[in-house]
Amino acid sequence: MARINEINGRSVLPGDEICVIEEFMPGFGTYVRGGNIYAALPGMVRVDLVTRTVHVAPKVVPPAVPERNSIVIGIVQVVKDEFAIVKIIKDIKGNKYPSGFTGLLHISRATDTFVKNLYEVVRVGDIVKAKVLNDNPPYDLTLREPSLGVVVGFCGECGTIMKKAGPKTLK
Repeated sequence: MARINEINGRSVLPGDEICVIEEFMPGFGTYVRGGNIYAALPGMVRVDLVTRTVHVAPKVVPPAVPERNSIVIGIVQVVKDEFAIVKIIKDIKGNKYPSGFTGLLHISRATDTFVKNLYEVVRVGDIVKAKVLNDNPPYDLTLREPSLGVVVGFCGECGTIMKKAGPKTLK
């Protein structure tokens, strides 16, 4: 029984020896070589005493998703008068979102000052740093904090990268 407690729940990587074939039968996530049972994938060893088998329960890492109040980086994909659609690609903690998440930036959350339309704040292709306001997609975003806003902006006429002209303006 002491050997079972030693094996069960142990964290393994592919190629790690679990036990000898005389102790248990190989189950899911295992293979046999030279009379020993080895892990075929990373996970936790589980022992089934009824069937006398040992298997590896895979470790599943949940995908990273934007969280409420997290600061994210995104690319503006669509701009309308009152809202913009932003593809969220990563957060400042280092989590990357390879397939991206959809963020919505409403004109009322883009700036503290009055603007007629969102084209005065962001343009398609701009890279923005924004704060996430909710927990579910599409994620509501805001730029209304001093550290947030357009990180890299592109000229609407010639496409060149714009330079910072002031605390809240690009030229």
